[in-house]
Amino acid sequence: MIVTTTNSIEGREISRYNDPIAANVVIGTNIFSDIGASYVDFFGGRSTSYEKKMQEMYKRITETLKQGAQAIRADAIIGLSVDIDEISGKGS
Repeated sequence: MIVTTTNSIEGREISRYNDPIAANVVIGTNIFSDIGASYVDFFGGRSTSYEKKMQEMYKRITETLKQGAQAIRADAIIGLSVDIDEISGKGS
């Protein structure tokens, strides 16, 4: 299935528009990832554990959207937009 952020697919005609589909994914991290990220925040650099979690989230989101699209017999997802927000256990 084609998944694109653009509003059209070159060489393909859109024959039918469906209602939008959506997906929500929540992934938790462990205490060691959080501690490592705190050091990265302070000293600079990259948090590979968080980057891997973000990649996992994106993959799960696109797979969930593909399943939703297949359920309504769509053959592509156009105009994909992904928004990732932090939800903290501390209520922030």
